Amino acid sequence: MGQLMQDDDIFIGSLLETLSLRFAPPNGSDPEYFGGIDEMVALQKEFEVFKVGRSFRDSAAVLNVGGLLNPRARNRWYKLLSELNLYESNVAGENGDVAIVKALIANLSSAKPSPVHFTAHDSRKADGKRVLVGHNPTPLFYLTQQYLAISLPMKPRY
Repeated sequence: MGQLMQDDDIFIGSLLETLSLRFAPPNGSDPEYFGGIDEMVALQKEFEVFKVGRSFRDSAAVLNVGGLLNPRARNRWYKLLSELNLYESNVAGENGDVAIVKALIANLSSAKPSPVHFTAHDSRKADGKRVLVGHNPTPLFYLTQQYLAISLPMKPRY
């Protein structure tokens, strides 16, 4: 999938980080710090941002997590996300897009939603051409919070 970004592939890391920050753990209880997973729970309750039958790409566009400064990179990123339905997932019977959307819905509606960490993995490796969705106790070794982890299969453009 990374090859879809072509020479905008340098933005992949920041786009994944933007998604992860949108679903980040709480940063204190002061109302001025409201955001991250707490805000996503509120938005899901109010607007049903993630919905079965709606693509992850469309929900990401509504949240404006496609990059602000580079329209070509944003459009390529959204194309990449629109093709998640072409990939299998590690969830039986669900393609990558459906698995992500259902996991986010379940997480955001749970009694104790986990922050979400978005990353990528090398799709050239054996069994690497699947979207991976699941809880990971420490996707970031320097944070002790448990996350819902979502990893997109990618390979270099060459």
